[in-house]
Amino acid sequence: MIEGALIGARFALMIDLALLMGLPLFWWVMGMAGRRGVLVALALGGMALSALWLMASVAAMTGNPITSADWRTAVILLTMTPIGPVLAVRYGALLLAIVFASANCPRLTLIPAAVAAATLAWTGHAGATEDIAGTVHRVADVAHIWAAAGWIGALVVLCHAVLTLRPATAEVQHIATMLSRFALMGTLVVATLVVSGGINGVMIVGLAQLPDLADSLYGWLLGAKLALFGLMLGLAALNRWHLTPLLESGTPQRAIAHLRLSLLAETSAAIAIIGMVAWLGTLDPFA
Repeated sequence: MIEGALIGARFALMIDLALLMGLPLFWWVMGMAGRRGVLVALALGGMALSALWLMASVAAMTGNPITSADWRTAVILLTMTPIGPVLAVRYGALLLAIVFASANCPRLTLIPAAVAAATLAWTGHAGATEDIAGTVHRVADVAHIWAAAGWIGALVVLCHAVLTLRPATAEVQHIATMLSRFALMGTLVVATLVVSGGINGVMIVGLAQLPDLADSLYGWLLGAKLALFGLMLGLAALNRWHLTPLLESGTPQRAIAHLRLSLLAETSAAIAIIGMVAWLGTLDPFA
């Protein structure tokens, strides 16, 4: 129960911060205005979920229910461990995100949002790696987080656009243009995820110990995550090379129905992957 609360808090926080960065990034790439109310809500949510994550971490350490928080342990975590500075940076970044979003400056909001998302790298396995290896690990993890946020933000915008689309309107061509323009960004995102994910895997597990993962929950979850990532790549390729050209044709009705299904499946896979990452961050790879 306590472990479930920690995983749930990590999952919700990862989703929130990924969207806070990913949405303005995609709006900027597409030249879209964006919605400041959504960004303000996500930044406020990031603050609340960070506090929930802290309390869930305290509960996991003390063995007490999250509703019976040990405030002394929380103070120790904030003042005597890296968690305090990490949360200070995150809250400062989220406050700036609220200011910029309220001023209707989504491009400026992207900067503190990226900083807030990057702090997640210090609350998982990368945060525990020391010396130069730790620096390399955290740089790779930040790149991984940013790339994932960009993909998730794009998926949410595209899903919303396709689900609310009426085939007989000029919006069809607009969405086809969005999908085509996302191709370059998507290629960069995938390349970054593959390279940074490989570095993270080597840093956490090590090449020589990879076979040992077959007997651990960590290994099974990692395998499932990679399988879902492969599914997402396949769906993204289908969207780009088959469904987008159909959407640009004179009869896009069938393409729209297939695109809706494909994007919903891709988004569901992304959400499942984040859930697995939230769980993986609480596990010993070889336990």
